[in-house]
Amino acid sequence: MTSESVEILGLIAGALTTLAYVPQVVKVWRSRSARDISLGMFLLMNCGIALWLVYGLLIGSPGLIAANIVTLGLTAAVLVAKLKFDRPTTATDTVNS
Repeated sequence: MTSESVEILGLIAGALTTLAYVPQVVKVWRSRSARDISLGMFLLMNCGIALWLVYGLLIGSPGLIAANIVTLGLTAAVLVAKLKFDRPTTATDTVNS
């Protein structure tokens, strides 16, 4: 394989794995619930993706950089939704409703 073919393969792989998060983001934001989402998993995932992004920047790989910027945005959206929508309700919240 040529280096161009390898880069194209990486771009396709990055696009597919990045797009895999879109249905989850849409579902969480539409339902306003991330109750079934693991906070620990998404914290670790965001850290891992951020490190992949740094790695891509260090080696100058456009495929790694692009895929991980978009993926980090999508997984961060799920993480924000988890923290925003699934806060425990307090007695004050119930009284004020």
